[in-house]
Amino acid sequence: MSRRPLGIAAVTVAGLEAALAAAGVQASLLSAVLLVAPGFALAPLLPEPLRRSPVAALAAAPVLGVAASSIVLISASSASIPLTGTAVRLILGTTIVLAVALLPGPDVGGRLDRGARLGALGLGAAVVAGVVLEGRVLHGSPAPGNDWAKYVLYADEIRRHHALLIDNPYWMLGVPFREDPGAPALYGSFLVLSGQSASTVMHGIWGFAVLSVLSTYAYVRSLWGEVSGVLAAAFVAVIPVSHDILGWHGLANLAALCQLPLVLLYLTLLVTRGLDWRGAGGFGVLLVGVAAAHRLSLIVTVATVAATLAVALVLSAEARRRMPRDALKVAVLVALISPGVVYDLVTRGRSFGGTLSYRSYLSSKVDLSLAASDLTWLFCALAVAALVLAVPRLRRDPRLLPPIALFAVIAALAYVWIIHLPLAYLRMVYFVPFAVAPLVAIELVRRLPPRLAAAAGGALALAMAAFAWPQATSVRDFYSFATPATLRGLDAVAERVRPGEVIVTDRCWSFLATWLVHTQTLAALEPADIQPKAELERARQARAVLEESPRGKRLARRLGIRYALADPTCDEVSGHPVPVPVTGEPVFISDRLAVMRLRGTDARAAGGG
Repeated sequence: MSRRPLGIAAVTVAGLEAALAAAGVQASLLSAVLLVAPGFALAPLLPEPLRRSPVAALAAAPVLGVAASSIVLISASSASIPLTGTAVRLILGTTIVLAVALLPGPDVGGRLDRGARLGALGLGAAVVAGVVLEGRVLHGSPAPGNDWAKYVLYADEIRRHHALLIDNPYWMLGVPFREDPGAPALYGSFLVLSGQSASTVMHGIWGFAVLSVLSTYAYVRSLWGEVSGVLAAAFVAVIPVSHDILGWHGLANLAALCQLPLVLLYLTLLVTRGLDWRGAGGFGVLLVGVAAAHRLSLIVTVATVAATLAVALVLSAEARRRMPRDALKVAVLVALISPGVVYDLVTRGRSFGGTLSYRSYLSSKVDLSLAASDLTWLFCALAVAALVLAVPRLRRDPRLLPPIALFAVIAALAYVWIIHLPLAYLRMVYFVPFAVAPLVAIELVRRLPPRLAAAAGGALALAMAAFAWPQATSVRDFYSFATPATLRGLDAVAERVRPGEVIVTDRCWSFLATWLVHTQTLAALEPADIQPKAELERARQARAVLEESPRGKRLARRLGIRYALADPTCDEVSGHPVPVPVTGEPVFISDRLAVMRLRGTDARAAGGG
């Protein structure tokens, strides 16, 4: 067992957390660690080049744990096992014990020599820089953005119902929860384990942001060495676009992004040296984990894998002989691991009512100037140079193929509106750092002596951080809907609404009002905000009420809608102001919230129907 220090640590965490729970002691931090502990028990599934470094193994294990825990929790719920505190502890504990008992071999190797210690210090500095800049966006409570509220509500309902496939009693007059299940499974399980209030998970996205830095280091360090790994992690930590996603709270997207670097690592090994069954198992866990976390990220991942394999088959005769066998191993293990997740996703999908037309997303096209600003112009120039230098070396160094393929997929998907494919095109920008940060780091180390490369990379990271520092504040201010003033207004609404009453909101207050007022909500989302086509008609109804059209007035009377909530500064995706009722009676007015009491309506005693 001395060869399994990470596995022993995972067993210890599971046992200690269970013992404290049995004694009636709540240990929230330990409960959170338990949710990623399966990754430490499954560490023998990590690639051997990664496990040679103790620091890289410690960085990658919690990311593998996110994937593994979400899979087993979703699968248990799909099998109708209630997600109670006892059940969650048994599910995770059993996963840990079986992994330690059945997976042979060491889970970490190598020595913490001088180079590894310096790498650990560099990685620590990158993480600290990321945490500080992320804190510029996320500090305080409530968090900025609107979307965090839907994840807090879902986690709270998971705790109440002990299941994932449940209905949202408030959203759009009552619909199934349609969020991707990966992060909510972890959030809901944390609440049943810890007994904490639902708002505790509001800042959970911060953890996924840190994991994205750690996994980038683990990926690049395993293939290109310590200096390259630290620099790539630092670039991902400080680049402004990494903080933009925190502003609107793209939890599902970030939960998948933190797994993407490890996917690239396994993919690189698949096309260069091959995967044994353990490697195929780790790759399968991550692929299913991405599927559970975020649909759009799954599309990007599958397209990247397909593009990488296709090009590798063309470039290498040796790959043509070996890759089909190794790819089949991965496919077999994915088929064994994924049924519970597939069942969950298919069941959710049945309530979507179809997919919106690509025209619904045309307002979310990528603006290249804004994208370059979010990436910083300096880094964009270096990324282009790194791509230009890397492409001619593909045949000699196929390790470069996955990040180049990822960038090609990102660029292609950003413009698939040309062939009328529906997609949230703007979201492609968030994937870019994970494709180009490794390439920039690799080129710096390849062309400069190690110390000079480290100095140049550090200077580049500092320059990017200088751009990110003020931009993070601007992002927070832009998305700060829930302020002390607006919370007072929402409290006033919550005190006045009757059980089952319906309120209407604009797109900026949609999820926030649903959680903070805890009543049935019609939200005037735009088509670009909506994934399920089934919600489009409800969103149109909400917009009609806000616009005070004849149809909207009839609907308000029928549903008994008395209150409309809107942000006077809220814009549509196109940049035009969102309509605010002008004939109602003002109940509360502030810079970010206007509460209007609609005339000629009276709330019904029960529900909007």
